[in-house]
Amino acid sequence: MTRGKRIQKIMLADGHTLFRRGLKTLLANETDLEIVAETGSLTEAMAVAKLLTPDALVMDLGLLAEADDAAKLDLRQMTASTGLLFLTEQDTPEQLERAMAAGARGYMLKNSPVTQLVAGIRRVTLQDDQNARGLSLFTSDLKALAESNGFPRPSVLTSREQEVMRLLAEGHTVREVASELALSIKTIEAHKLNLMRKLDIHNRTSLIESAVRMGLLVTEKVEPS
Repeated sequence: MTRGKRIQKIMLADGHTLFRRGLKTLLANETDLEIVAETGSLTEAMAVAKLLTPDALVMDLGLLAEADDAAKLDLRQMTASTGLLFLTEQDTPEQLERAMAAGARGYMLKNSPVTQLVAGIRRVTLQDDQNARGLSLFTSDLKALAESNGFPRPSVLTSREQEVMRLLAEGHTVREVASELALSIKTIEAHKLNLMRKLDIHNRTSLIESAVRMGLLVTEKVEPS
């Protein structure tokens, strides 16, 4: 182990023992992550987390079903010092809302590739103030991507989608839009996918025409000479 390398303390909470043990085995190969505890219930997870203060708690979202208001409040308060990453089998807006309401810093499907899961765990362990913006972007990335997975959605664009649409219609690249709005490229790509699905847009010309019709883009009229 490299001298000075900080080991992140990880705690697992999942009611399915085989999944929990399998995840523990996979993470054992990561030299910067240490599994300090594993539990099968929310009540036990909260009790152990208060004692150990792990850097990250990786929890099955289904465990929230047993939580009363007091437990949910305790969970949110705990996230001030512990990054909370929820794992779920179903990716739906309702599931995402539950995760966000509980104070999650991350939200991933249980069938996510191992490399993505490990990266997600590392990201939610970042707690210093200098990375606060990055953490919020992690959550917004997940929210935007979850909204792009084909769920039924209203045809009306959100204010953020209108901003993205206007900037793209003006000719800005995805990278430039991300910089302009202080968001990640992944988030902008997800918003772009959302608005294109909502408006059935398949090319930049259609994007510009739609932006003009919606009043998001003003074009100069050329007077005949």
